[in-house]
Amino acid sequence: MARKNRDEWIRAGLRRLAHHAVDGVRVEVLAKDLGVTKGSFYWHFRDRAELLAAMLEAWAATATEAVIEKAEAAGADPRARLERLTGIAAEGFDADLESALHDWGRQDAAVGRALAEVDRRRMDYLRQLLRESGFAPAEAEARAFLLYAAVLGNHRIPEVHGRFGRKRVLRESFDLLASPTRPGR
Repeated sequence: MARKNRDEWIRAGLRRLAHHAVDGVRVEVLAKDLGVTKGSFYWHFRDRAELLAAMLEAWAATATEAVIEKAEAAGADPRARLERLTGIAAEGFDADLESALHDWGRQDAAVGRALAEVDRRRMDYLRQLLRESGFAPAEAEARAFLLYAAVLGNHRIPEVHGRFGRKRVLRESFDLLASPTRPGR
Protein backbone atom coordinates (compact mmCIF):
# COMPACT_ATOMS: atom_id res chain seq x y z
CA MET A 1 0.00 0.00 0.00
CA ALA A 2 1.19 3.49 -0.77
CA ARG A 3 1.83 5.91 2.03
CA LYS A 4 -0.10 9.21 1.88
CA ASN A 5 1.60 12.51 2.52
CA ARG A 6 0.86 14.79 5.46
CA ASP A 7 -1.35 17.16 3.43
CA GLU A 8 -3.52 14.27 2.21
CA TRP A 9 -4.14 13.21 5.80
CA ILE A 10 -5.00 16.79 6.77
CA ARG A 11 -7.41 17.18 3.83
CA ALA A 12 -9.04 13.84 4.65
CA GLY A 13 -9.38 14.91 8.27
CA LEU A 14 -11.02 18.19 7.28
CA ARG A 15 -13.46 16.38 4.96
CA ARG A 16 -14.37 13.97 7.75
CA LEU A 17 -14.72 16.87 10.22
CA ALA A 18 -17.08 18.70 7.86
CA HIS A 19 -19.42 15.70 7.60
CA HIS A 20 -18.95 13.78 10.86
CA ALA A 21 -17.83 16.36 13.47
CA VAL A 22 -14.59 16.17 15.41
CA ASP A 23 -15.48 12.82 17.02
CA GLY A 24 -15.64 11.33 13.51
CA VAL A 25 -12.00 12.21 12.85
CA ARG A 26 -10.38 8.88 13.78
CA VAL A 27 -7.10 7.47 12.53
CA GLU A 28 -8.60 4.09 11.60
CA VAL A 29 -11.45 5.67 9.65
CA LEU A 30 -9.16 8.11 7.85
CA ALA A 31 -6.81 5.28 6.91
CA LYS A 32 -9.74 3.41 5.42
CA ASP A 33 -10.94 6.56 3.60
CA LEU A 34 -7.45 6.99 2.14
CA GLY A 35 -6.96 3.29 1.37
CA VAL A 36 -3.83 2.97 3.49
CA THR A 37 -2.76 1.43 6.78
CA LYS A 38 -2.54 3.32 10.05
CA GLY A 39 1.24 3.16 9.70
CA SER A 40 1.06 5.87 7.06
CA PHE A 41 -0.56 8.14 9.62
CA TYR A 42 2.17 7.60 12.21
CA TRP A 43 4.82 8.43 9.65
CA HIS A 44 3.48 12.03 9.69
CA PHE A 45 1.81 12.52 13.09
CA ARG A 46 2.59 11.45 16.64
CA ASP A 47 -1.10 11.10 17.47
CA ARG A 48 -4.61 12.26 16.70
CA ALA A 49 -4.11 15.48 18.68
CA GLU A 50 -1.25 16.47 16.38
CA LEU A 51 -3.44 15.79 13.34
CA LEU A 52 -6.27 17.89 14.78
CA ALA A 53 -3.88 20.78 15.46
CA ALA A 54 -2.50 20.51 11.91
CA MET A 55 -6.03 20.49 10.50
CA LEU A 56 -6.95 23.65 12.38
CA GLU A 57 -3.75 25.38 11.28
CA ALA A 58 -4.21 24.34 7.64
CA TRP A 59 -7.82 25.50 7.61
CA ALA A 60 -6.91 28.89 9.12
CA ALA A 61 -4.21 29.36 6.49
CA THR A 62 -6.34 28.38 3.50
CA ALA A 63 -9.69 29.82 4.60
CA THR A 64 -8.31 33.14 5.83
CA GLU A 65 -4.77 34.11 4.90
CA ALA A 66 -4.89 32.57 1.41
CA VAL A 67 -8.26 34.22 0.79
CA ILE A 68 -6.89 37.61 1.87
CA GLU A 69 -3.87 37.14 -0.40
CA LYS A 70 -6.17 36.39 -3.35
CA ALA A 71 -8.27 39.47 -2.60
CA GLU A 72 -5.14 41.62 -2.29
CA ALA A 73 -4.03 40.43 -5.72
CA ALA A 74 -6.96 42.39 -7.18
CA GLY A 75 -4.90 45.56 -6.84
CA ALA A 76 -4.84 48.79 -4.86
CA ASP A 77 -8.50 49.70 -5.30
CA PRO A 78 -10.40 48.59 -2.17
CA ARG A 79 -13.60 48.14 -4.19
CA ALA A 80 -11.80 45.69 -6.51
CA ARG A 81 -10.50 43.78 -3.49
CA LEU A 82 -14.00 43.68 -1.97
CA GLU A 83 -15.40 42.37 -5.26
CA ARG A 84 -12.71 39.69 -5.39
CA LEU A 85 -13.44 38.76 -1.78
CA THR A 86 -17.14 38.53 -2.64
CA GLY A 87 -16.41 36.13 -5.47
CA ILE A 88 -14.23 33.96 -3.27
CA ALA A 89 -16.88 33.88 -0.53
CA ALA A 90 -19.68 33.06 -2.97
CA GLU A 91 -17.74 30.31 -4.73
CA GLY A 92 -15.43 28.75 -2.19
CA PHE A 93 -16.93 29.01 1.27
CA ASP A 94 -17.28 25.58 2.90
CA ALA A 95 -20.28 26.08 5.19
CA ASP A 96 -20.27 22.50 6.46
CA LEU A 97 -16.63 22.76 7.53
CA GLU A 98 -17.12 26.17 9.15
CA SER A 99 -20.11 24.86 11.11
CA ALA A 100 -18.21 21.77 12.24
CA LEU A 101 -15.25 23.90 13.30
CA HIS A 102 -17.48 26.20 15.35
CA ASP A 103 -19.17 23.18 16.96
CA TRP A 104 -15.71 21.85 17.83
CA GLY A 105 -14.73 25.25 19.19
CA ARG A 106 -17.64 25.16 21.62
CA GLN A 107 -16.30 21.84 22.98
CA ASP A 108 -12.61 22.77 23.11
CA ALA A 109 -11.45 26.12 24.53
CA ALA A 110 -8.17 26.13 22.57
CA VAL A 111 -10.03 25.57 19.31
CA GLY A 112 -12.50 28.27 20.33
CA ARG A 113 -9.62 30.72 20.81
CA ALA A 114 -8.16 29.80 17.41
CA LEU A 115 -11.54 30.35 15.76
CA ALA A 116 -11.94 33.69 17.54
CA GLU A 117 -8.56 34.73 16.11
CA VAL A 118 -9.68 33.75 12.60
CA ASP A 119 -12.92 35.68 13.05
CA ARG A 120 -10.95 38.69 14.30
CA ARG A 121 -8.57 38.54 11.32
CA ARG A 122 -11.42 38.27 8.83
CA MET A 123 -13.33 41.14 10.45
CA ASP A 124 -10.17 43.28 10.59
CA TYR A 125 -9.68 42.76 6.86
CA LEU A 126 -13.29 43.65 6.06
CA ARG A 127 -13.07 46.77 8.25
CA GLN A 128 -9.84 47.76 6.53
CA LEU A 129 -11.33 47.45 3.06
CA LEU A 130 -14.45 49.34 4.04
CA ARG A 131 -12.44 52.10 5.73
CA GLU A 132 -10.25 52.37 2.62
CA SER A 133 -13.47 52.68 0.62
CA GLY A 134 -14.34 55.80 2.60
CA PHE A 135 -16.70 54.56 5.30
CA ALA A 136 -16.58 56.12 8.76
CA PRO A 137 -15.42 53.73 11.53
CA ALA A 138 -18.89 52.98 12.93
CA GLU A 139 -20.37 52.42 9.49
CA ALA A 140 -17.42 50.26 8.42
CA GLU A 141 -17.89 48.18 11.58
CA ALA A 142 -21.61 47.69 10.95
CA ARG A 143 -21.10 46.81 7.30
CA ALA A 144 -18.23 44.41 8.09
CA PHE A 145 -20.41 42.69 10.68
CA LEU A 146 -23.30 42.30 8.23
CA LEU A 147 -21.02 41.09 5.42
CA TYR A 148 -19.40 38.50 7.66
CA ALA A 149 -22.76 37.41 9.06
CA ALA A 150 -24.07 37.00 5.50
CA VAL A 151 -21.18 34.70 4.59
CA LEU A 152 -21.36 32.62 7.78
CA GLY A 153 -25.14 32.39 7.90
CA ASN A 154 -26.38 32.33 4.32
CA HIS A 155 -26.19 28.53 4.09
CA ARG A 156 -28.57 28.20 7.06
CA ILE A 157 -31.35 30.07 5.28
CA PRO A 158 -33.37 27.98 2.83
CA GLU A 159 -32.87 29.00 -0.76
CA VAL A 160 -36.03 31.06 -1.11
CA HIS A 161 -34.71 33.75 -3.39
CA GLY A 162 -37.18 33.19 -6.20
CA ARG A 163 -35.44 33.23 -9.53
CA PHE A 164 -32.11 34.29 -7.99
CA GLY A 165 -29.68 31.68 -6.76
CA ARG A 166 -27.90 31.78 -3.41
CA LYS A 167 -24.56 32.83 -4.93
CA ARG A 168 -26.15 35.72 -6.78
CA VAL A 169 -28.01 36.92 -3.70
CA LEU A 170 -24.82 36.74 -1.65
CA ARG A 171 -22.98 38.78 -4.29
CA GLU A 172 -25.82 41.33 -4.38
CA SER A 173 -25.72 41.54 -0.59
CA PHE A 174 -22.00 42.22 -0.70
CA ASP A 175 -22.49 44.85 -3.40
CA LEU A 176 -25.21 46.55 -1.38
CA LEU A 177 -23.23 46.57 1.86
CA ALA A 178 -19.94 47.57 0.23
CA SER A 179 -21.46 50.34 -1.88
CA PRO A 180 -20.62 53.86 -0.70
CA THR A 181 -24.04 55.11 -1.77
CA ARG A 182 -27.32 53.75 -0.57
CA PRO A 183 -30.85 54.59 -1.59
CA GLY A 184 -32.04 57.62 0.34
CA ARG A 185 -28.58 59.19 0.71
